[in-house]
Amino acid sequence: MHITVDLNEADLLARMRNFEDHMVERKTIKDESDWKRAAVSFANSVPVGLPAVLYIGVRDNGEIETPQRDLEEVAKKFNKHMEKVYPRIAYVPKVISSDGRQALAIVIPGSESRPHFAGLAYIRRGPESVDASDDQFAELIAQRNSKAAFLLRWKEKNVTVFTRMGDDELPWPDDARLVDCNQFYVTVQRYQHEPPLSFPLDRVEINFDNMKRRAQLEVKDVIRNEWKARVEREVHQILTQVMTQSGQLLLGYLLRVGKVECPVQFLPEISINTQTEQMDIAVKHGFVRREQEPAGLHRTFYIVNSDYDAALKKILPRILN
Repeated sequence: MHITVDLNEADLLARMRNFEDHMVERKTIKDESDWKRAAVSFANSVPVGLPAVLYIGVRDNGEIETPQRDLEEVAKKFNKHMEKVYPRIAYVPKVISSDGRQALAIVIPGSESRPHFAGLAYIRRGPESVDASDDQFAELIAQRNSKAAFLLRWKEKNVTVFTRMGDDELPWPDDARLVDCNQFYVTVQRYQHEPPLSFPLDRVEINFDNMKRRAQLEVKDVIRNEWKARVEREVHQILTQVMTQSGQLLLGYLLRVGKVECPVQFLPEISINTQTEQMDIAVKHGFVRREQEPAGLHRTFYIVNSDYDAALKKILPRILN
């Protein structure tokens, strides 16, 4: 595990004597039983990436203790304690010196892998108890989430899966299989010859297929969300690479007012010729429609295509600002 530490010896000595720094703890060599607790609490509580420091061989008053000990042996003892923390904590030990004395400064950043526990997790493998692997530990944590816990009971089993788009439900093959699940997403195999697919749990509704006596997953709006992302990419590309800023302003105006008669000048600062040119581009790419009034009135209006309305409202302000 690799971490970057920007604290030099002068920084570490200054923090050792700063009694207002709540991300510092000082322990003597005799406080060995407290080392692990302090390290775990830092990893679990300090903002991710910010360095906390555990000083070993330093008294509460900020002075390095005497008599001096073999810091190499102290570091080995600390490492031994850290082997019992799960998941493992990233840390960097540094030797600091002051007035001819030395102590150990353990730099511990806030951890992205929290929570950490001051002891290993154990599981049963056949007739024996063994240390849980990283994946097994993640699975144990996931079981605290009720949705993930339910899905994990169906791991490596066939499940019923539907993709829901609006009011329509598209069934997956009958032999779809639940590959894995954690507190963030579930992974399902649709076809044996294709890679499995993963979906965020907040897009998955759980039900039970009583006919087949197995879990049923309903994945919401997969294709709709993919289409929405594709539309937003298309809108951004046309607005920035094909249309001018005048065209962007004209579309923004049309979005605000709803519809405008074609011969009418939208904005006084943009000429009719430019307006016609830019609206022709918008019509060509489907952003805008030209619609005639009922027979007999012969007036034509520009109206934003409802398929692009949401994307334009999202993308245009970002570009114009």
